[in-house]
Order: sequence, then structure tokens, then C-alpha cells
Amino acid sequence: MDAPRCLRIAYVADTFGNVKAGGVVSAGRFVAALRERHEVVVVTAGPEERGPYSVPGFQVGRVMDEMGFILAVPRRRVLEAAFARADVVHVQFPLWLGARAVKVARRARVPVVAAHHVEPENMFPHLGVRSKALRDLTYRIFLRTVYQPADAVVCPSEASLAELRRRGLTTPAEVISNGIAPEFRPAAVERSPRHGGEVLLLAVGRLAREKRHDVIVEGLRRSRHAGRLHLVVTGRGPEEERVRRLVRTLSPPGEVIFAADDELVRLLQSADLLVHASEVELEGMAVLEALGCGTPALIANATGSAASALAVSPDLLFRPGDPDDLARHLDHLLDHPDRLAAARARCAALGASRTVEASVRRLEALYYRVVAQRGAPRR
Repeated sequence: MDAPRCLRIAYVADTFGNVKAGGVVSAGRFVAALRERHEVVVVTAGPEERGPYSVPGFQVGRVMDEMGFILAVPRRRVLEAAFARADVVHVQFPLWLGARAVKVARRARVPVVAAHHVEPENMFPHLGVRSKALRDLTYRIFLRTVYQPADAVVCPSEASLAELRRRGLTTPAEVISNGIAPEFRPAAVERSPRHGGEVLLLAVGRLAREKRHDVIVEGLRRSRHAGRLHLVVTGRGPEEERVRRLVRTLSPPGEVIFAADDELVRLLQSADLLVHASEVELEGMAVLEALGCGTPALIANATGSAASALAVSPDLLFRPGDPDDLARHLDHLLDHPDRLAAARARCAALGASRTVEASVRRLEALYYRVVAQRGAPRR
């Protein structure tokens, strides 16, 4: 059998680089893996990949600055140059740059694969917007300008695909997980002395209101095991000061840190449990990475969160926004360590099936299909 041919891929992402946001982290991992077998150029506003295909960018207010996310300003000539030799265009975000990229690619007859990594529920709370009408309008704009005109759509979970279908998506679409990077794997590591013999709980992700750190802290406070629990919250974001105040009210006090990748891996490998109270998730990368390390996750069973599908046992799901139910489930797990041990084994098995490499292979296969439908790769 002939080896698959090398593709020329133009990867379009407003922000690309060292930013702890799920869609940005996923883009970095996928591009790195794709470059092992294909030619990939990145069209971005930064903060990395500066080069011939970089475009200007801007941020809206303090929140976006603290998150590190940059909105790109499209430049037609840059997009045309990036797509001139491309076999396929990948659009990571359905924002201004992505919409213009779809239009330029269609004009050049280059197939487009668009990813679903942003939803209004992620964006508007940071801007103080609660309007359902505006949220629905934003979905319609995303569909009209990016998802419907694309040749294929990639969703990180069945729930995210179902949401787009519910809102009218008719474009061919496929579920491809963000995957788990190879460094997130089970290992016996020594726990930090400052955590002692306590039960170590983690909350990982952006420090933002939709992550519901208030529910986590109050649930731990109401636990019968409260005096044994040590909470470590990792991440950055607009709610950092509020989260710091919250965790200091616990006894013993929790801590808020920003963990580099290697430190985060060690924390996940040594933790007893990840607590994930977010009610808005397209997949839940923090939960995926915990699973990769064999660490169970106690997850809010929210209708707007695809992360709940990653629970390896009903014991690991609690009612969203309900600290009493979180405390009840936590106490049940700590009272039955055999169930927690069984959950660890199931986590490791599930994590092994959700690798980044497996997801990249599925994305490659999708690229080849859309290229074949438009004609052979360009010379």
C-alpha cells in the first residue's frame, strides 16, 4: 500500500501559543503532531508563530488580556498567500479571522475543515452579557459564516455536535476528541511535602465564573471529611483574586497556583481526585488529562457540559451548582476507598483510548476525504 501523501495544511487560529485555553492548547498539540508528516503553516495573531502569515490582533477589555486570548484582524493578502499552495484549510475558531478565511478559501476552491472550539456560553459571561437572544444570534452567525460553508466540521464531543445540529448544522461533521497528550499518563510520584497525608483534590482550568469554584469550595466545606481535604486550584483568569479569597476560607486553606505542564502532570498523577464543577464544556480537557493520569474526576452533571460524559462511574457525577450533592458524593467516595481505586483503573483504560495521536490520525483521514472530494492535492 502506498504511504499517505504529505498534505499542505493552512491552520487558521486567532491565538496560537502558550495560552491555557482549551482550543489554543489543542491547536498547538495538533499542529506539532501534523508537522511530523505534513507541511503546516499557521495563520495567527500570536503570541507565537510570528512569520509571513501573522496578522494584527487586539483584545477586548481586561478579561481577554488576563486570559491571553487575542482576536485576529483578517488580512486578505495574508490569507491568499497562505492558501496559495494549500491542499486544505483548517479553521480553529469561528470568529472574524475564521469567517474571512472560509470566504477566501472557497474563492480559491481550497477545501475547509472548521472546528467547534468556541461557543457563546464561553464568551459572554466574561463580558457581563446574559442575553439569550444575543447568544442565539451569535450561533446563527457562526453557522452562516463558518460551519455551513465548510466542507466538514470537527466537534470534540457528541454533545457539541448535537448542539450544532440542533441549531441547524447540515454540513458533514465528525466527532474527534482533543485527545490526551502522551505526558499525561499514570505514574507513581512522590507527593509534595506541603500536602502531607491529606486527601489531595485538584480543580484545573481557567479561573472564570463558569468554572464554578464557588460550588467546589462550598462543597468541600460541607464535607464530613473537610478537615482532611487539601484543595489545589491551578490556572489563570479574570476571577483569580475572587478564587484566592474563596479557597482561603477553607480549613485547611486551599491554594491557587499556576502550574507549568510538567508540574500539572505531577499534581494530577499524585492527586486523589479532580473536582470539576463547570457547567459549560465542549469536551473538558482538564478531565481528559486527569483520566490520562489515572485520576478520577468528580464532575457536575450539567446539560451544557460534555465533560459529564467522561465520568467513569455514576458515583462521580453530582448535581450542577449543588454543593450539598458534591459533598455527599465526595464523602461516599472517601468512605469507600475501594470504589475510588476501581475508578482509577477505569480512568487509566479510558485515557489510553483517547490519545492525541489517535485524534490526529482521524483528523488526517478527514483531510484526505475533503481533499479527494475537491480533487487531488495541489502541485
